[in-house]
Order: sequence, then C-alpha cells, then structure tokens
Amino acid sequence: MIPGHMPTPIPTSVLDELRAALGPAGSLEAPADIEPFLVDHRRLYRGTTPFVALPDSTAQVAAVVGICARHGIGIVPHGGNTSYCGGATPRESGREIVLALRRLKRIRAVDPRSDSITVEAGSVLAEVQRAAVAVDRLFPLSLGSEGSCQIGGNLSTNAGGTAVLRYGMMRELVLGLEVVLPDGRVLDQLRGLRKDNTGYDLKNLFIGAEGTLGVITAACLKLFPLPRGHATALVAVPSIDAAVALLGTLRSTLGHSLTTFELMPRLAVELAVRHIAGVQDPFREAHAWYLLVELSLPGLDPELTQRLQETLAGAIDAGLATDAALAQSEAQRESMWRLRERIPEAQTREGASLKHDISVETQRVPGFVREGAALLERVI
Repeated sequence: MIPGHMPTPIPTSVLDELRAALGPAGSLEAPADIEPFLVDHRRLYRGTTPFVALPDSTAQVAAVVGICARHGIGIVPHGGNTSYCGGATPRESGREIVLALRRLKRIRAVDPRSDSITVEAGSVLAEVQRAAVAVDRLFPLSLGSEGSCQIGGNLSTNAGGTAVLRYGMMRELVLGLEVVLPDGRVLDQLRGLRKDNTGYDLKNLFIGAEGTLGVITAACLKLFPLPRGHATALVAVPSIDAAVALLGTLRSTLGHSLTTFELMPRLAVELAVRHIAGVQDPFREAHAWYLLVELSLPGLDPELTQRLQETLAGAIDAGLATDAALAQSEAQRESMWRLRERIPEAQTREGASLKHDISVETQRVPGFVREGAALLERVI
C-alpha cells in the first residue's frame, strides 16, 4: 500500500451481488464469524476482509470469481488454514474477499476398478483416506495436519508428506482437475484416464500455484492397493552422509517396499520428548540424527520385519547406523510415528521458529545442511 493512501473499500453493490449469488447461508460478514479467517495457523499474519464467501458448488465459486473479476476485487482462497506460510490470510487493505471452500466437501465418486476417487476441494484429507479404505484402497498422501487440511490446499501447495519417497508429491497423485479460471469460466478436466495424450497437460499449471491461476474445485485422484504388512524402525545414524548412504542401501535391498525415510535431528527429538505427552526416545544414548524408516506391502509378509532387521544390522556393521529399534507391535509403530508427526507442534510450544520447505538433490543434502548451519552460526 502506498504511504498515506487509503484503499477503496469494496462497494456495497458488489457485496450485494455476492450475497445474491451465494444465497442466505453462503457468506459470513459478522466480525466474530470472520475472525478465524483473518489469522494464519501460526498466528504470525493478520489481515482484514469484510466478506467471507462460502460457496457450496462449483457454479457458486464461478459466480463469485466472475463478480470479483468484473469489479477488480481480490480473492484469497482458503482451505483448512494449516499452512505455515500465511498464504490463506488476506492483506490488511480490506480490498480482498476470502473464498472458503469448506462446503465443497462431497466425495463425488469412488472407483476401485480404475483405482480413482473424485472429490471436491473442501474435502478433508483424512476423510478422503477413509473413503479409499472403505473400498480396500489407499490414498497415500499423509500429513500431520490430515485431520483438518483440505484437498484443495494439498493440491495448491503440491503437498509432499511422509510417503513421498514411494508415491511421489501431490502432483503425481492427480489424474484430473476441475478449476474455476480467473474470469469465472470453468475448466473441466476431471478425466480419470491413466493414458492420456490429448494435448497439453493443463492440470499441472494449477498444482502448486497456490490459487494464483485459478481456484481448484474438484480433483480426480489416484488410489493404490491398501498395504497389509508394515515394518517400521527408528534408526540412529552418525551423520547426514551416513543417512544418504543408508537410503541407497535400503533402496537396493528392499526396493519398492521402502515407503518412508524421514530424517530428524537430535534437537527435534528433544523438543518432541519435552513437549508432547507419550513421546519417548527409544534409545538409551543420545544420537546426532534419527531416521524413521517404514516398509509396506499390499500383502501380508511375515518376513518383512526380519528383512528390515537384517538390512539395518548390516548397516550398523558398515558404520552407516549406530543403533536401531524395530516396532514389534502396532502400538510401538504408532509411538514411532507420534515422535515424527508431533515435531511441528513441539516446535510451536518451544517458541518462535522459522519455517522453510527446501528441496535439493539427495546427494547434495549433506553439503547443503553443513553450509546452511555454518551460515546460521555466523548470522545469529
């Protein structure tokens, strides 16, 4: 905003148009009702808006976007508000409306024969996972916030999660999209085709675009066989270099069954143990780095844990690991996952923290962390 310049408020006539398009239950305007949409998840950013749109159909989203486009009104798409970056928070100008998609939560279709599920953008991730399990399938995206984050936000941020090693980022889990374009037109590409060579792959323009190119209203997503067998371990490693080498060993030895490989520094483990009830460090001695490793297979395999144990024993002999604890029950597996998934909450309880999401090639991770740590030591 230009210093000394007061932004023009949204005209009453525009708000009237929006109300008419959305119907009696389609908007929020009372300050108390709007308040939750003005602050981000970490409570670092605060904005202002006079109007929260709550469409319950793609047609209503298209109507809202078209009205705002004609009058030059900004739109802030809003999902589960679980982002750490404030992308769903309006600016302070009050010249933007919030477009909340929580009423677009229908599971439109589940097809286990084609391994696909079509859901609306406001569907909560955990509900999509349960809909897949109900037909003996897996939707593999898994996040700590899966009980409240929404599919539209997962798509718009190209979420990764803890199973990205095997199943890929959100981009790899999408067959087709339905999107409202900036002028209010609807792009319907909800095809569930696995083989589709019909021209441009337009869906990838919108995945990861954070609503800047259009508002995703529905998606056709890939499903996979539901895992029946798991083998899970927490592994202590002496360095990131050793962790990267161990990743190569696990891939070579265990192949596609390797689903999760999550690296955690000692500090993160200490915070989780300190702040989260029920979280424990399974090792008697402190270690510099920890790994959560999980294998999974569609069928039951009684030897899966044994193969992981033998591979980790070899890694310890080779100096790639210093200790390992294998889950012997579902309760122990859940305890290991609790340690990993509750780290963000533990950081929040400890105090302020800087959030980032940085990707480099696997072989460059050790050098990147060393250079980054050295830089931080110089500037702090």
